[in-house]
Amino acid sequence: MGGGRTPPARAAVETQWRSSGAALCFPRLFAGGSLKIFLVDDHAVFREAIRSVLPLEEPKIRIVGEADTYRHAVSRVPAVAPDITLMDILLRGTNGVATIRELRRLGYRGHILALSSLDAPTFVTEAFTAGAQGYALKAEGLDELLKAIREVAAGRRYLSPTLASSLASSDLDRALPGRGGLDLLSARELEVFNLVVGGYSNRRMAAELFISVKTVETHRTRINRKLQVHSTGQLIRLAALHGLLGS
Repeated sequence: MGGGRTPPARAAVETQWRSSGAALCFPRLFAGGSLKIFLVDDHAVFREAIRSVLPLEEPKIRIVGEADTYRHAVSRVPAVAPDITLMDILLRGTNGVATIRELRRLGYRGHILALSSLDAPTFVTEAFTAGAQGYALKAEGLDELLKAIREVAAGRRYLSPTLASSLASSDLDRALPGRGGLDLLSARELEVFNLVVGGYSNRRMAAELFISVKTVETHRTRINRKLQVHSTGQLIRLAALHGLLGS
């Protein structure tokens, strides 16, 4: 680009996100091949900005597809099979949580990173329960987005720092008892707890721990009883309170 002018798409992102105080500095994340990313967002300008800026700042990233509706996402993402799908939670006609759930039902095995302006605890826990590996906020800036992508690409869960802080003082604290109960778990139960939080299915946990799926289910029942939780979403919330979601 001549004359040092900022490309329009990048300027749009900087205008939107600089208010968060985040610096536009990205580590060189990927030592190996490219990382394929699919964008699901119903704002065309936002998709254009992400499409332009992410590969510019990290050349190993390749944007391999886009969708602006639930229907487009569920038809295209499994076919393209990206490494990571960036998923907006508010989509026309439905929401990103329903889209995540349907992608998992269809067998999509890639990572899903929710990228949203919504910071309500309900959306966060529902996104994780549906099958997301991370939840990032658009307002937190480009460097935090790259951090989220790095965590999810490495197979770790990611929760926005803002959300980790705000959720700790939310009404969910009262709805989720047993926050100090991790010491009640046996060594094996703690292993299962960590794998559940890491997004493993029962079958994958069984293979990882060399036990049967039925034994995994028994451990999960005991964990839920000891920690006084009733869903995977609540278990993830508990992990967030203890800083176990990856940083």
